[in-house]
Amino acid sequence: MASIQNQIVFITGASSGIGAACAQAFAQAGAQLILAARRLDRLEKLAEDLAKSGCQTYLLQLDVRDRPQVESTLAALPAPWSAVDILVNNAGLSRGLDKLHEGRVQDWEE
Repeated sequence: MASIQNQIVFITGASSGIGAACAQAFAQAGAQLILAARRLDRLEKLAEDLAKSGCQTYLLQLDVRDRPQVESTLAALPAPWSAVDILVNNAGLSRGLDKLHEGRVQDWEE
């Protein structure tokens, strides 16, 4: 199995549920984490817990429904964090929409 030691993992929706669980799993594997979510207080708590095991994190208060905000936030990532190796697109809910591969990007913005 390939090592992800020191790789940069960007996780959206990281403040709870699957996103937080992914953050914990990647941290245990030695990855560096960019954690993004709308609730900064929850991200800070998660980052505090992950730091106890030596995990480096970079936090982003981000609403993925706001495309211009996402684009500007990604463009402004500091150099040490800008080369993302793994993306976990976890943010948001999908209720009553098309399957991902059949859907329209515009549906994600509603």
